[in-house]
Formats: sequence, structure tokens, C-alpha cells
Amino acid sequence: MSENQASTYFVGALITSAVGWILLLATDFGGFNGSNYYLGVYMYGGIGAWSGVYGLPILLTAFCLIYCTIISILILRFPEKIPDKKFVQYGFFLAVISFILSIINGIVFAVVAESEGWWWWFDAGFYAGVIGGLLTAILFYLGKKSVNL
Repeated sequence: MSENQASTYFVGALITSAVGWILLLATDFGGFNGSNYYLGVYMYGGIGAWSGVYGLPILLTAFCLIYCTIISILILRFPEKIPDKKFVQYGFFLAVISFILSIINGIVFAVVAESEGWWWWFDAGFYAGVIGGLLTAILFYLGKKSVNL
């Protein structure tokens, strides 16, 4: 494989991880509506990275993707250092961790919302963590294979 193809994979990993952490920090992870019109109870909201203690796992997912973005920038900036460091492997593992954390956070959110009897939905933050983590992991893996690490 050529060096140009490897840099294409790392640019893709840079884009997917950057979009992932930006959406995780800027949008909600999920929303809920527990309103009852007949009782006059209106309760709705969302959970995101800035939701106090409940947002800490979401922040951890975003920081994993931020680190993947930094690794992609370092690989693209200094391509001669790729065989010396394990940057690509670290980026791959962090992307997998962010994917798994997003899935676990989504399951916990869904279970809690169902146990309360709320209508709930996943928002852009959930999909950014899942899709961003998965695509970044795939692109790091393909980049690692293309430079024979």
C-alpha cells in the first residue's frame, strides 16, 4: 500500500473523531418526556455532557475521541515517526473504548428511562459516539494495515 492511501485513512479518522467529540460536547445524548397532560404534570429534558454527574461517562467518551483526533494530527504531521510509536494502536483502542462507552451509556439511559415510564429517544450525541467511535476504529485499523505496523 502507498503512503498516500495511509494518510487518507488517517484524515478520515481525524474527521470522524473530530465530528464525534464536537457533537458529543455540543448536543444532547438522549432526551425524555415524562409529561402527563391529564394530571397537569410536565416533565421533559435531556442528558448531555454538561449534565453534572450523569454526564461524566459522556465526557469520558468525548475525551477518548479528542485524544483520537490528536493522534491523527500527530500521525499526519510527522509520518516518519509512525513505526517508532504505537500511536495508531492507541488511537484504535481509544476509538473502540469510545464506541463501547457510548453503547453502555445508551443502554443505561434506556433502562432508566423505561423504568420511570418516560418516552425517550437517543439524540445526536449518542449517534456521534457510536458512529464516530466505530468509524474511527475502522479507519485506524485500515491505516495500520496499510503502513504494515
